[in-house]
Amino acid sequence: MLKISVRNETPQKPLLLEVEGRLAGPWVEELERSWEAERQKAPSADIIVRLSSVSFIDEAGKELLTKIFRAGAKLEGSGCMVRAVIARIMGAVFPAHDCEGESREIIAAQSGGGQGE
Repeated sequence: MLKISVRNETPQKPLLLEVEGRLAGPWVEELERSWEAERQKAPSADIIVRLSSVSFIDEAGKELLTKIFRAGAKLEGSGCMVRAVIARIMGAVFPAHDCEGESREIIAAQSGGGQGE
């Protein structure tokens, strides 16, 4: 199960796609459809994809998140697994000790501005 909430509070703030649940199987396509629909309304650089309470991300989900990041959107997430996935997408090293005590810190990744892939 996947829940996607779209929030666009004001034109001055980035559009937020909040994702909860499992990003796997048919839910990957659902997120891609939602993201593509929102890209019609706002440039990728003005979109944040927040992975809140995401319990699992399969390979197709990781590929989609990479595509979203490379297009210029910002990725945010909390939880050890999600933070590690975002770090990997960014090309950063995620130290294993970061998962000790399972901090609730949010990691955010901002692309340098994609080409709208």
